[in-house]
Amino acid sequence: MSIILALKIDKSRPLRRGSAYVWSVIRELTAGPNGLDRPVTLRQLVLRTDDVSDSTLRGFMRTLAGAGIVEPLPGKPPRWRVLKRPTQLPPMTRDGKPVASKTQQMWNTIRALSSFTAAEVAIAASVEDSVVALHSAKTYVLLLAHAGYLKIERAGGPNVPAVYRLKPSMNSGPLPPRVLRTKLVFDPNRNEIVGPAEAEEVSC
Repeated sequence: MSIILALKIDKSRPLRRGSAYVWSVIRELTAGPNGLDRPVTLRQLVLRTDDVSDSTLRGFMRTLAGAGIVEPLPGKPPRWRVLKRPTQLPPMTRDGKPVASKTQQMWNTIRALSSFTAAEVAIAASVEDSVVALHSAKTYVLLLAHAGYLKIERAGGPNVPAVYRLKPSMNSGPLPPRVLRTKLVFDPNRNEIVGPAEAEEVSC
């Protein structure tokens, strides 16, 4: 028999992890007087994040270095100099190469349309070199609806797609809400989750 676990998160406390958060910390730590940047150290990043390993942070900095956003400095402790300061990081592969974000494309479309079906999101969000599949659009729209971002304008039925609208109060900004998959270790002998919960983004 399978057991379904519900992960409860303290919503009153901001998540101190994820690429967007770590980049905001780097921008803050390296903003020096007269526009001169100070190097950021691995230790500084560890202290400003929650349950993020040194290896994960090193990997993130390698990604930024591959994109030409930071450069590693010689010597110890590990530290980096910021070369570019974009407000938001572009979608990148692990080696820093730019990549189209279908989640971003869908979120841009959802914010732009007054109302929509999942199929309309897939069509409007697709561009020549980055086509959004209908299944991906359906998954993302349903997850946003379940999370309270969307209002159902018309309920769906047999051969009738549901129509949604983004709630004005949930139009939180240009960055797309991300879908996370959480890895947990559950010990049935102790009836509890053991160790940290690791989350990774799911590609829609």
